Amino acid sequence: MFRRWWWFPKGAVAAPTPQETLSRRELRARKALVLGEWEALREHLRKVAAERVTAAGAVFQAAELELEGGEPAARRAYRWALEAYEAAGRLLDHAGDADTDLPDLAATILLAEQAVERLAAAHLLHAGQRPGPLLVRCYWNPLHGPAEAAPEPPKGRRASRRKHVTAREAAAERRPACRSCRAAILAGQTPEVLPALLPEKAAPGRKGPLLVPYFAVPRQWSAWSTTACGAYDPGTPALVLRGGHRRPGPH
Repeated sequence: MFRRWWWFPKGAVAAPTPQETLSRRELRARKALVLGEWEALREHLRKVAAERVTAAGAVFQAAELELEGGEPAARRAYRWALEAYEAAGRLLDHAGDADTDLPDLAATILLAEQAVERLAAAHLLHAGQRPGPLLVRCYWNPLHGPAEAAPEPPKGRRASRRKHVTAREAAAERRPACRSCRAAILAGQTPEVLPALLPEKAAPGRKGPLLVPYFAVPRQWSAWSTTACGAYDPGTPALVLRGGHRRPGPH
């Protein structure tokens, strides 16, 4: 789904690249290529976001929960689920805005999915059962789904022998990764990351626009770059509901 032609290392985001070697026609062609790829991905994610929010609404309608007093854990889970669903709806309302980027749409999808996940946990708690751990999503692209658990360290006699960890294995364990991204890293390849459109003002010396990994966008330009589009931050619903996710730019 996501091409790799636009990839460059995170540390290279702010590094100026001489543009005098490119003609105006080449610059226009590159800009059209970037924006065409971005718009195609944006349209796809808009459709997915609408589907997930609609599906979440149907689940909430069918599984509405009435809680009595004295159920604080179930109440907290249910309230978070409701806020996450409302936040997903807020983001979806702005899905067609000119400044809505791919990570905004990814956050919409994740909030809808997390709302349903937390609603299920609230029902289990209400029934006196303990819900399982919340899903940990892939850092490289949180839309990929669950991160693959790291291999268990050897036990018994084998544990006494110190295992040599290669650079690729260390890189694969550095961030939560789904099976395909983990396999790509172990093979020395670039994982299929979620891209974002880097604002021209955030890339001094470069002729924008640029597609970069979502986590390479400077924090002051994106509410999603450090939280895997909200997947790692339980405060995301509250952030969206108060409007704190809007791109503020540098202070």
